[in-house]
Amino acid sequence: MPRVLLFLIPLLLSQPAFPQADPLTENEASLRELFEQLYLTGSDTEKKQLNDSILQLMPRLLKSPASFDYPFDSLRRIGNVRSPDNAFRIFTWNVPLSSFVHEYHGIIQVGAGKMPSCQVFVLWDQAQRLEEMLHDETAAEKWPGMLYYQVLRNKAGRDVIYTLIGYHFNDRFSDKKIIDVLFFDENQEPVFGKPVFNTENGVQHRVIFEYSGEVVMTVRYNPDLKMIVYDHLSPIEPELEEHLRFYAPDFSYDGYRWKSGMWIHQSEIDVRNR
Repeated sequence: MPRVLLFLIPLLLSQPAFPQADPLTENEASLRELFEQLYLTGSDTEKKQLNDSILQLMPRLLKSPASFDYPFDSLRRIGNVRSPDNAFRIFTWNVPLSSFVHEYHGIIQVGAGKMPSCQVFVLWDQAQRLEEMLHDETAAEKWPGMLYYQVLRNKAGRDVIYTLIGYHFNDRFSDKKIIDVLFFDENQEPVFGKPVFNTENGVQHRVIFEYSGEVVMTVRYNPDLKMIVYDHLSPIEPELEEHLRFYAPDFSYDGYRWKSGMWIHQSEIDVRNR
């Protein structure tokens, strides 16, 4: 037998007959199917069961260091935002139940660095207490549930805090936008809320806007203005001032500018050509 063929036989025998499947791709496909079923089924019981399956699979998967840079971009029904310094990312999703009730779920994945696995924190929804949480610091077990769509990194002295902007389906009549903050304590545990918002109503741990579910409100960091800019809300009729479900953007803009470790409120922002 030719010497070249003798050399190739051990190499061929050592190769698997079929290529190995990528476990991240396989698990992403399983999660995608679970989320699709979650949003297609009409039964609250089935939705909760499907969500339980997601919460069994996803945290285990996210502990793998290889998963931190994996995009999970086929999971289009959930929020997936990464901090500007690439220290962590947060996955968030909602479970729409009957009677226009929404449950919120989230997972923080912190990069492994030199550790053998990523840190994973499951967030437990306390969104029904949102209005009581304007002045609260809360741990992962008492998370003010929302769907995050933007994360900012800020410095307050030597401390790093992250400003989170999110969306909240409130009820059949109104929605909410929320500006919150996240930091990690001395034990590297996540904490939400901090008295860094100098608002028109005094210093708060977070800012909550409620408005009609029939309109769209914009809250987003504007890099040109270097501030968070949002639609100013007004009642659609003066006599409805006490009812936030009748509030809508009035074509003026307010904002928050980061200064000396605080978000400082500013009224009547000029956003033309910005």
